[in-house]
Parts: sequence; C-alpha cells; structure tokens
Amino acid sequence: MAHSSNKTFYDEEFGDIEIRRVKGYSVSIQFQTDGRLVARLPRFGSRKDIGRLLDANRSKLRRSMERIASKKDYADGEQIGKSHRLHIKTGDEESVKLQKLDVNVIVRPSTSDLERTRLIKDGVAKALRKEAKAYLPRRLQYLADQYDLPYDKVRFTHAKSRWGSCTHRDDLVVISLNIMLMTLPNELIDYVLLHELTHVKNPNHSADFWADLERVCPEAKAKRRDIKKYSPYL
Repeated sequence: MAHSSNKTFYDEEFGDIEIRRVKGYSVSIQFQTDGRLVARLPRFGSRKDIGRLLDANRSKLRRSMERIASKKDYADGEQIGKSHRLHIKTGDEESVKLQKLDVNVIVRPSTSDLERTRLIKDGVAKALRKEAKAYLPRRLQYLADQYDLPYDKVRFTHAKSRWGSCTHRDDLVVISLNIMLMTLPNELIDYVLLHELTHVKNPNHSADFWADLERVCPEAKAKRRDIKKYSPYL
C-alpha cells in the first residue's frame, strides 16, 4: 500500500523516492550515491508526473540499480573507515544506528535488495561523516598553516565522482571533501587535501599548479596514479 508524504513518493518496486522541488519545467529521477532515488519536480508540477516518468523508465532504472549494487557490496563485520565496524542483523523493524564504533543496521526478512542496500549505505555514510568531521578539518588546517594556503570554509559531500574540490566564490575559498576520503590510506588523504589547498592559489590544473603541488606533496604523480585504484563511490 502506498504511503507517500509531501516530501516522498512511494513506489511498489523502488520504495520511497525523495521529492525535491526545483525551478524549471521538467521532471527527472536519478539515483544518488547512496542508492537512494530522488525526483526533481517543478514547483507547480504534479506528483502524477513522477509516477508516469517512473513507469516510462523502469527498465533503465533497474539497470542503474544493478550497476550501483555491483559497485560496492558491504558485508557484515566489515571495517568502515578508520575505526568503525558494520553489523547487519535481521529484525522486526528496520533501523540504522551508530553506537560508539559500531554501525548497527537492522533489516526485515521482507526488505528488498534495494532498500537493504540503502539502509546499509545510510549507516556507512553516517560513520564516515562522523570520522570525516572529526579528522579532516584538523588535518586540512594543519596542512594549510604549514604551507600558507589559507581557505575560508570546509564542507563535506559524498559525490560519486570526485574526492574533493576547491571553489572561489564571493571572495571566499570553500574546500569540499568527500566523506569517502576516510576509506583511503593516510598518505592519499593528505594528497587530496594538498591537491585542493594548492587550488587556493592555482584555480586551474596548469603547469604551475602541478609544480606547486609537487613542492608540498613529493611524489604527487605517483600518488595520483595510486588513488585511481580507489573509488569515491559510496
């Protein structure tokens, strides 16, 4: 039975779909990095438009779901980030909780594979965000002070295609860091942090940028190759 709310649209196959009201005239549906579906609906659009778009794209969405599931499959007992441990159990009520260094995920026997993946990734994201907030700002500030590369603000993401970014906007330098950095070896975390800090003075990937990066991060080219062995995908 459907149980949609103003902020969600329920589908029997894909479960709860988050609704985001946007400017424009077109409706779109896409998977987020945690496996969750989000529908972007114009401010005056009808919820029926979401249902029609879903029905027209079910095969495509199923293929996308399969690709997402194949990219990363988290297992019971797996280490998450630097210090957390994932525990997946079966119970009467679904839940995701962080308890000290444990990520406890409870799924029902009837939980679909897609919903199970979403619940687990919710727990993983919570643990990685907690670790990222505890470690990355301090480490970033230390490196910024060491090499005189000041920035104004740091924020956290879990974008599926990039480890970090540095933007110059309204006289502010904002560094965005992917919470998946906490799954990397420490030397590669430093590489990403120094890469983004180098963009403080070199916004583009010019020859000067790479030369400056090599000065603050020796063997940067080798680390750039090494990081390609890892994925920022949650």
